[in-house]
Amino acid sequence: MRQKGRLAVSLSWIGGYTNVCALLAAGALVSHVTGTVTQLGRTIGAGDGAHMMFFASLLGSFSGGAILSAIMTEGARRGGWRSKYILPMAAEAVLLGVLGLWLYLYPVASGGLPYGVACMACLAMGLQNATITKISGAVVRTTHVSGIFTDLGLEGVQFLFWYKHKLVKGRRDRAGRLLRISRRHPSAQRLALLASIALSFGCGAIVGDLVYSRLASLAFACPALFLMFIIYIDLRSPIADIRELDLLNDPELPFQSLFARLLPRELCIYRFACPRTDRAHRAPNFQLWLERVPAHCKVVIFAISPWTRFNANAVMDLEAAVERLHERGRVLILGGVTPAQFGALDRLGVARMMDVRNLCPDLEFAVARAMLTLDEIHARTNSLTATTETVAA
Repeated sequence: MRQKGRLAVSLSWIGGYTNVCALLAAGALVSHVTGTVTQLGRTIGAGDGAHMMFFASLLGSFSGGAILSAIMTEGARRGGWRSKYILPMAAEAVLLGVLGLWLYLYPVASGGLPYGVACMACLAMGLQNATITKISGAVVRTTHVSGIFTDLGLEGVQFLFWYKHKLVKGRRDRAGRLLRISRRHPSAQRLALLASIALSFGCGAIVGDLVYSRLASLAFACPALFLMFIIYIDLRSPIADIRELDLLNDPELPFQSLFARLLPRELCIYRFACPRTDRAHRAPNFQLWLERVPAHCKVVIFAISPWTRFNANAVMDLEAAVERLHERGRVLILGGVTPAQFGALDRLGVARMMDVRNLCPDLEFAVARAMLTLDEIHARTNSLTATTETVAA
């Protein structure tokens, strides 16, 4: 979640920046459609055909950006791309770059086309909003702050009630220590994320006004270059994907056909996949991967790469995934863990979330551990069933 949060905070300033630049250039707000729909209704009621078409074009451009993002992200997912947001981010960078070039060649003050400027900016904002919505699982938005401030109020009340409850149960002289501990509370983390997004959006609006008032023709170069920098970072240190292991063709399995026949249906094996297998890459998004795990799977094996890097953010994401698997009665086992990776996971506290015996040095060891774990699960299930039948009798 931290990785998604950092991306949201990084992109939200672009929403505020683009919004104020489009307002100064074309007299229209482009990062959201609330005001656009209001203005469209007003012009329809007044019978103002020219302005009605303008606001309808803004609405269509924003929706078009969202549609374009959906096509790109879904196409990347179906095509097995390692990163689903590079293409829409690149498209947004191109749109803002073209918009900046347009304003450089045809300044609005000298007879440029403000309607075209507003529609192109709306298209870019719809593209960004839909992309971050898809990445975050509809948790955050980056081009408007109405929902942000609503969530701030809701999460703030939840946090205050929790803090008051804990304070009443404990001693009041421990209020400071409780406040420090509360930083790990989900509501506190959510509040920090929401406040950071709102602050980033506001700072983007301030910077956008300052830059446009002094250098209007090059104003849109800043967000375009920043998006290109994000894409470069992702290309330099890519995020691995998680794909189900091909038991019949995987080169690391010495007896592929034998493995395929012997492995029970309750065991699923996945591998970290990256286009460059000889390059260091970041750990994948474990929580998004959970959606792919079939219901019949009781034990999951991750065959990780020696090039996979685990940092604090990746471990927090792994911890949340392990907790969700545990809630569903499932067990996670990591196979192929190198000594360096084991040291990093141990330093980051992985032992508190999963059994260290489930950190295996190779895939065959992980399969053996998984088979033993399945036997333990079946034994517990049979024991519980027998106890239930005895009580019923």
